[in-house]
Amino acid sequence: MPIVSNVITYNKLKDDDVAWKLLHAQNAPYIIAILDEHLGGETVRRTVTEMNELVDYDLQELSERMLGMPLSRTGKEYLEQWRRDGFLVRKPNAETRQETYELSGGALAAIRFAKSLAEPRRTATKSRLGIIFDQITNLSVEVGADDERRRAALLAQRDEIDAKLAELDAGTYELLDDAQARERVEEIIGLAKEIPQDFAFVSDEFERISKTLYAKLIGYDEDYADLLGDVFAGVDHIAQSPAGQSFRGFYNLLQDAEESEKLYDSIDVILAADFSRHLPLEQRTFLRRLMQTLLQQSRGVNETMTGLARSLRRFVQSQSFHEDRMLKRLLDKSLALASDLTEAYPASLQLPIELQLTSTRIEPLSRQKLRDPSDDVMPDEEAIVVNDGAPAISLEELRAQIRAVEIDFGELVANINDCLNEAMEHDSGSVSVGDVLADHPATQGVASVIGLMMLADEQGARFDGSERVSWTTAAGNERHATIERFEFIQEVQ
Repeated sequence: MPIVSNVITYNKLKDDDVAWKLLHAQNAPYIIAILDEHLGGETVRRTVTEMNELVDYDLQELSERMLGMPLSRTGKEYLEQWRRDGFLVRKPNAETRQETYELSGGALAAIRFAKSLAEPRRTATKSRLGIIFDQITNLSVEVGADDERRRAALLAQRDEIDAKLAELDAGTYELLDDAQARERVEEIIGLAKEIPQDFAFVSDEFERISKTLYAKLIGYDEDYADLLGDVFAGVDHIAQSPAGQSFRGFYNLLQDAEESEKLYDSIDVILAADFSRHLPLEQRTFLRRLMQTLLQQSRGVNETMTGLARSLRRFVQSQSFHEDRMLKRLLDKSLALASDLTEAYPASLQLPIELQLTSTRIEPLSRQKLRDPSDDVMPDEEAIVVNDGAPAISLEELRAQIRAVEIDFGELVANINDCLNEAMEHDSGSVSVGDVLADHPATQGVASVIGLMMLADEQGARFDGSERVSWTTAAGNERHATIERFEFIQEVQ
């Protein structure tokens, strides 16, 4: 039964569709209002910094005027969460060298649906029905092979044009009444406001096609060699896709200077008509800026399309795809081997392997401080303030402070020579780094070991084999390491 498949489809949409997720969000009214305010109008793209500031201001205003507001985080945190949820798209901008936010196709669909509920269309207009009838009639004529039907349609159009020309010559033509004119304007604006959502879906389609092409180049597709040759030959598969060709036709029409001038002239005539004085300011402004808005939004989609094509071409021409293909095969081989091992060995099996992993100290970003280069510049003598009341510092305290940041080579040289003198008394003649540490423990921890190795490399001799050395950290923990064998055979300077 269809109901079963429909339930499965809607369940999948409920989990995956961005528009559904936004409408179902707990704070949907706040999210929709904020995103529509800043990205749903003529401005469809803003920098990350600008959006952070705007949303912070919105949150402050909402908290002051609405008691019990459920939004408690910062604007930056909410914007990043909305990006992860798929409501926003974050992209780099080559012009400003900053990243920008724009609405995703799903968010645009959800906002448009919510606004249609807030401002429902209460009547079935004659203008909308006329558009449907005209489109159906024209399509049936253009796709049909009936010559007589096409001839009759063309003759009807000619008769209609002749009748209108006769009215014009006789001065008996009638202007469209205000109600019908406003109705048509609303239909035009409604259709034009759907275009940003179409742009968003086209951009998403370009991203999907690009990922598919990358997957073919590094995957196991047998046709990857043909795709490789096409890219080297300059073939743009993204622009030649159905979505690319459709958008290219739209974009070329916008770029046509003659058509643009005709549209500007037509808009000027509409806005100069008597009925337009009764239009809301928002509608008049929208019509006045329609061409500029379409050009701005379409340029963003065109940049996405051409940018993805250039990125794919660089990926191929730089031979990077060879490395990615090899890496994919190694990863697949490793995953296959791991799958086989899980069948023979339990996941809790202890393997006789010890991995020495690197580590880094993780701190909150708030503790990080920017380095000021001026701090490294010595101040003028006049700027140096001598504090006569400061406590005196002893030589030992000063030495301890220096040892905290530098290796004490003087101490190491004395330790080496002391061990050499003792070895000579026992007719040995040489001592290793390990011998020195055995008699004189590393007072500076691993820094002492490094210092001894540096001195041995400069003034000692390297021998075959290795030796194990030990030291104690500042926290009192014992550490061990295996190093190459160095020996001191003469007094160190």
